[in-house]
Amino acid sequence: MEVWTVGNKTIVWLYVIALAYFARPQASKLLVLYLLLYLIVNLILHIAKPAPVKQGLAAATVAYVLLCGAYVRPELLLLLPPSLLELASFRLRRHRFALVPVAAPMLFLPASLLLHYAFVAVFGFFNYAIVRRYMIRTNAQEDELERARRRQQELGRRLNDSAGFAQAGEYLAKLEERNRVAQEIHDGIGHAITGGLIQMEAARLTLGRDPEGAEALLNNAIAISKEGIEQIRRTLKDLKPPVEQLGLIRLRAAVETFGGKSDLLTTVVHEGDMEAITPLQWKIIHENVMEALTNAAKYANASAVHVEVRVLNRFVKAVVSDNGQGADKIVKGMGLVGMEERTAVANGTVTADGSRGFAVTTLMPRAAPGRP
Repeated sequence: MEVWTVGNKTIVWLYVIALAYFARPQASKLLVLYLLLYLIVNLILHIAKPAPVKQGLAAATVAYVLLCGAYVRPELLLLLPPSLLELASFRLRRHRFALVPVAAPMLFLPASLLLHYAFVAVFGFFNYAIVRRYMIRTNAQEDELERARRRQQELGRRLNDSAGFAQAGEYLAKLEERNRVAQEIHDGIGHAITGGLIQMEAARLTLGRDPEGAEALLNNAIAISKEGIEQIRRTLKDLKPPVEQLGLIRLRAAVETFGGKSDLLTTVVHEGDMEAITPLQWKIIHENVMEALTNAAKYANASAVHVEVRVLNRFVKAVVSDNGQGADKIVKGMGLVGMEERTAVANGTVTADGSRGFAVTTLMPRAAPGRP
């Protein structure tokens, strides 16, 4: 609004100079002084920051123009429309009402100035109305942006709180698990080891006097120690997740991480007896899947990739398929060749199909029961 006011006033000011000074050779030299005073007051008005000061200066400008028009030159009354519109912008909510105070001075103007005043008033009012509407829209957009910024900050705060709760929950779960393991070791393994030590200490003391009793105590200590070792094995077995869980968890985490970095929509599904997949096969599947994902992100122009791991009657099958552009002719690059060589270690094969998107299938024979 400030830019519009300055520009509008400048145009009208120059128009008044041309009309009142240059059009009349007998124009008073003091007219220049009055016009410069008008310019200075308006510069101060636009430099001032507090709204009450601005309103006061705008009202003073209107009074100054009225006095100059009444006692100096009537042409100076042409400066009224932009000053009245500026004063109205502080008070009126609807711009159409500003036309009333702007048109009112026409009742008292000489006939020679009516046309000029009407031109200046209409020019200023339409500029004022257009800029006022633009400013209303701009302010509304700024308010909407501010509300969106506050919502974003609130969502960010909630997200941080949720992340903090999740971390606290994870840490609490770890503490509970550590406490459980410590309690189990204390109650089971600790008591077994303590009992075994007591039995061996008693055997050492009675070895010279009663060899048979000492031997019995030693055998009892050995049995207690064996039971403690067995408890250690059971505890470690309970703590260690199964191989199939580790394989799936690692594969799913790697696929989701890759999808987040490459903006690919990724899904992972599995079917069948995952326990039949050996650690070597999991390693091959993991590396082949990541290689296929890399190729899909680089060359397929795809937006989604689907990963399937299935255990069939005689084979373990892993398929990576995307919705990209595919290929009529498969050209084996280093990626596919590396996948084939990697899979051949487990007596498996790799096939590629580019008819609908691009799909890479890893097929390996199931290991016989009891074999690694």
